[in-house]
Amino acid sequence: MRPRIGVPSVHLDQRLVCRRDAEAGESEKGTIPLRSLRLRGGIVLALLFALALLSGCGGVITPEREVSPSPTSPLFPSPTLLRPTSLPPYRPTPTTPTPTLTPTPIVHVVQQGETLSSIAARYGVSVEALQVVNGIENPLLLQVGQELVIPTGEEPVSPGGGLLLPTPTPLPIGVRGVGFYETPVGSLDCYGEVVNTTPYTVTNVLVRVTLFDAGGNALLTGEAFAATDFLFPSGRAPYDRAPFRILFLSPPEAFASHQVTVLRGEVAGALAADYVPLAVSNVAGAPSAPQFEVRGEVRNADPEQTAKRVVVVVTTYDGEGRVNGFRQRMLETEGLAPGQTMPFQFLITTYGGSPADFSVVAYGRTQAAGGE
Repeated sequence: MRPRIGVPSVHLDQRLVCRRDAEAGESEKGTIPLRSLRLRGGIVLALLFALALLSGCGGVITPEREVSPSPTSPLFPSPTLLRPTSLPPYRPTPTTPTPTLTPTPIVHVVQQGETLSSIAARYGVSVEALQVVNGIENPLLLQVGQELVIPTGEEPVSPGGGLLLPTPTPLPIGVRGVGFYETPVGSLDCYGEVVNTTPYTVTNVLVRVTLFDAGGNALLTGEAFAATDFLFPSGRAPYDRAPFRILFLSPPEAFASHQVTVLRGEVAGALAADYVPLAVSNVAGAPSAPQFEVRGEVRNADPEQTAKRVVVVVTTYDGEGRVNGFRQRMLETEGLAPGQTMPFQFLITTYGGSPADFSVVAYGRTQAAGGE
């Protein structure tokens, strides 16, 4: 008699599994799709056929766990994945920078007899601008052959560390012989003379001239150094004085008054040791139309020191004692030994015709130009 087999509940499309124990302990498994049975005879016929099959297998009908169709089954076609189009990395188009045009600087080579004031007047710039651009501490110590960059208006012109600034309390230095002269090109030339009234040797004397209108309002100012490095103590004329010149390139149409102020002046101190006394002899001056010619000799009066730099300054005066011209020149020499002499010759342009008087001073320095 066959054992009674319980019939579990089944449903359509469920797969039936048949298990049969093998003699070696291995299991065999088979599945029958019910949908195919329904198609051949209906649900009842399918169930009967399944029962007969299972009874022959001697196993138990175990419903197989329903498995949800995977996304990759034919019932759920794989979606088409849209991938972003691969674009080449952005590379900005290289731009060629527009070259900046740098103006060619104007370079002036100092010639024999030139001063910073005359060079400034030639190029229509101020002495202060030339000083700043070229780092010149004292505009009176130029060398023949020295190269100067002429400012073109693009360079920042502001006082630098190399320029001498006004002293808080300058020494009491007098001013005399101030005169104003109009130039052929419409500029205004101002000449004058500073006089040392102290018992000390003074150096780095800086002067400012201010022009005022009738109401006392300042119209224009200019500054300049005295034309010699040292002013000897009071009473040692003409070595206790030195001329100065300020050129106003664009002067006012008229001015009612002026003021001269000494901005700087200090005791030479140890700097005076660099001085070599020079004596001037055989001096003569005469008109040499349209200029005034001065000749003479300088002699090293120091018994020991050689003057590596020799400077001569000639100042001219009109009949009223006003300075109407001056010339400062560094003589070419490899060194003026003690007792040695050398000649000099100047041509000076003066205002108002031939001068009524003139003076000559000369001094030497133990160091050549540039501190060599």
